[in-house]
Amino acid sequence: MHYLIYTDGAYFPEHGRSAIAYVMLKTQPNKEVRRLHQTVKGETSSRAELKAIISGIYALPNDANGVTIITDSQYAIDACLRRCVRYKNNDLLDLYDKIVKERDLQITFNWVRSHNGNFYNELCDSLCQQAINEYTTTDNYY
Repeated sequence: MHYLIYTDGAYFPEHGRSAIAYVMLKTQPNKEVRRLHQTVKGETSSRAELKAIISGIYALPNDANGVTIITDSQYAIDACLRRCVRYKNNDLLDLYDKIVKERDLQITFNWVRSHNGNFYNELCDSLCQQAINEYTTTDNYY
C-alpha cells in the first residue's frame, strides 16, 4: 500500500519551543488515516522538519511499501536524499536511514512552497501552531 505524508516543523522563538506535525493519507482512495502534532524541546526549525518526517515514517502501518513525503523544507529533502553534505543533525539523519532500511520502504519526496494554498501543507502548519498553543511538550517524536 502506498501512503502520502505531509509534514511540517517549526521553531517559535517567542515561545522558545518547536513543533512538529504530519498528516498521513492512504492512497487509492485518498483517505486520512493518521495525524500528529506536538511540541518538542529546544530544537531548530531544521531539526523539527526532520523529526516530523521521521515521526511520519515511523508511524506508517505495516502494509506500507511506499510513501511520498510532501514537505516545504528543501533542506530536509536534500539531507534525507544525501544531496548535501551531512555535517549537521547526524543523529536524526542516522535515525532516518535506520528506519527506512528496517522498513524496506520506497520513499519519494515532493517539495511544496509553504503558505501557498496547498491544503495539507497549510493544515500541518496550523497543527504546529496548535501544538504550540496547547504546549504538549514531549521528548519523544515517534
